[in-house]
Amino acid sequence: MRRRAFVLVAVLALLALGSAPMADLLLSRGVIHRGVGALGVDLGGLDRTAATDVLRSRITDLIMAPLSVTSGASKILLEAVPAETGVIADVEATVAAAWAQGRSGSWPDRVRQRLSLWRARRQVEAVFYLDEAVWSSFADEVALRYERLARDARLTLTVDGPKAVAAETGLVLDRETFAAAVLRAVQAGESRVEVPLREIPPAVTTEDALRALRLARVAFGAPVTLGYQEHRFTLIPEQLSAVAAVNPNGLASGLPLTFDTPEARELLEKVLAPVQEPAVDAVIVPAVGDKSFTVEPSRDGTQLEWDAVLTGLARAAVDPSRRYVALATTRAAPKLSTEDAEQLGVRHEIASFTTYFSPANQARVHNIQQVAAILDGTIVRPGQTFSFNQTVGPRTKAAGFDEAPVIRDGALTPGVGGGICQVSTTLFNAVFFAGLPVVERKPHSFYIDHYPVGRDATVSYGTTDLKFRNDSGEMLLVTVRADERSVTVSLAAAEWDRVVTYQTTSFHDFVGPPSTAERPRRLRDPAMASGTTSPLEAGVSGRAVEVTRTVSQAGGAVLFRDSFESRYEPKDYIVRVGG
Repeated sequence: MRRRAFVLVAVLALLALGSAPMADLLLSRGVIHRGVGALGVDLGGLDRTAATDVLRSRITDLIMAPLSVTSGASKILLEAVPAETGVIADVEATVAAAWAQGRSGSWPDRVRQRLSLWRARRQVEAVFYLDEAVWSSFADEVALRYERLARDARLTLTVDGPKAVAAETGLVLDRETFAAAVLRAVQAGESRVEVPLREIPPAVTTEDALRALRLARVAFGAPVTLGYQEHRFTLIPEQLSAVAAVNPNGLASGLPLTFDTPEARELLEKVLAPVQEPAVDAVIVPAVGDKSFTVEPSRDGTQLEWDAVLTGLARAAVDPSRRYVALATTRAAPKLSTEDAEQLGVRHEIASFTTYFSPANQARVHNIQQVAAILDGTIVRPGQTFSFNQTVGPRTKAAGFDEAPVIRDGALTPGVGGGICQVSTTLFNAVFFAGLPVVERKPHSFYIDHYPVGRDATVSYGTTDLKFRNDSGEMLLVTVRADERSVTVSLAAAEWDRVVTYQTTSFHDFVGPPSTAERPRRLRDPAMASGTTSPLEAGVSGRAVEVTRTVSQAGGAVLFRDSFESRYEPKDYIVRVGG
């Protein structure tokens, strides 16, 4: 009898358990399961519409509540309303996540989920994201208030002798971490968020400068003499201190100072001018009235071996027993030798291209004319690969270049050598239409509408080059002319048999800039006076384009085909802030 009763109870219990999921399904039909919530709001038993209304009210309270941005010392930097910083809540996605509780996965999984919700409540994570344009503008505001540039320690000469000026550590906003921190604070209903700043160490520390100071007292304590044959040149302590810099990499080797600075090169170029003699190019002189010519011969020159001179000066400056530097020189070869000129005497233009620019920025105009002078008269022999960077060399103030806008991090930024890409783009187009193979070419990071579509070429010394190969049997002469408004590159050879045709696609894959004219990026510009702002720089959409070239002989035989893809990133709307 007892055994029958036990069996009956067990059967009833199993029937009860089996009906529980069915009962649960009936209870939660059309509504969010009990025990489910978001942002501290209980959504259980609500249908989607009611849950959306309740959650939207809660989210409005969260994103409209003032949020204090504080520093590590809890100092309030600024007050912000999350909704005005670009924080957006996806209410529908959050409700969908709540609705999915107990309704996803296999049937057994759903049963387990539903049973667990009867035992413990579950908060789904609300879905928040950022409007990139609005957020970037807000992050820029925070960065402008708290970021600072790292400053290297340096030595300076005073009436009491050399002194060390302390370094300053820089601070930069960690934007990704900051965005995550703001979203977490809004989720949790917190009223404060700490701004995450990363330290940027100076390249030359105060300790570096103090160690260099001991030897600097020697370096700046007496003159240094430089000599070449019968020539003698003396640099007095005031000159040495004005052009030297701390060399942290040389502290261990006993060379704490370097004279490889723009100021030192500029001074030494003037002082040592009598030692240097420029090479003289050969000159092709056409005869009057016929097609013959004569050649005025080239002449080698003399140039300083600058690395040896600057290293010798650094060693002599810190050695009280050796205050003399013997100047090392080397042969300076002409661009156009007598032999080359004789081969090029009978030549004709095989390709020429001109681009135009505004004369308003005189520093940029100067840089264009400077690089044009360096390239003019370059010879590219059969089989040789021409390198723009190798031919032009570093773009430094010592090399005669001025500060003008260059592209850096998606924005035009002041930098030494700005404007050189005008010449590299012009050269690329001359090479393109001459039918020469291009070995290396890279488009600009964003689209510049005054360059030929899909046929621009950016260069940056040490990273990005323009290279082409002379695969013909002819010697090529590169001629470059630049005035205040245009630059022209011409290629010439004695014989040439190439015809170029090309096709350019339409622009595609457009991507708008993340900022807007109403909410532009705001970037600090140390070159501007503190408190000043620049006019708005217009944004440019990203895009892509391809150019396909066919190079044939005059008779029609195809030599080769190649393609040049240009994929440009979007450029922000930008306002620069001085300081």
